[in-house]
Amino acid sequence: MNFDKIVSSVAALFLVAAPVMAAEEFVLSIDDSFGGGSITVSGYGRAYEYRWIVFNNGGQLAVCGASYFPDASSAVGIRRMLRRAVVELNGKRILRDISFFNQVRSKAGLEAGESTCRNTGVPTPKSRGGTARIVWPSGGIRF
Repeated sequence: MNFDKIVSSVAALFLVAAPVMAAEEFVLSIDDSFGGGSITVSGYGRAYEYRWIVFNNGGQLAVCGASYFPDASSAVGIRRMLRRAVVELNGKRILRDISFFNQVRSKAGLEAGESTCRNTGVPTPKSRGGTARIVWPSGGIRF
């Protein structure tokens, strides 16, 4: 198989797969129902702030989030953490990789901005309530 055919095949795959990937993500306005948090690095200070929520979206769980980097120099190391972070509901993993969270330009955007959401494919539990949390990877951060 020559190089042109490989490139064409890969390009065709992206054209077919792109609408599917895009369909899993959607936008939701941030409101008072969103929780929040931050990552503070020892000797460095607050490196990342975020707002997020887990909710029922048509019978499956969805995770939405928005984030802000107070200092852009922390972004590379924090993004590595985001890709390895896990969202759990009642101790069960429902999603890995929260790097899709919308990055807002100012802290004010975390209060009244838009979040990016991703369906997890996990059915919504019949019982209401529970505890959702982000499990951060262990280890150090390299900036």
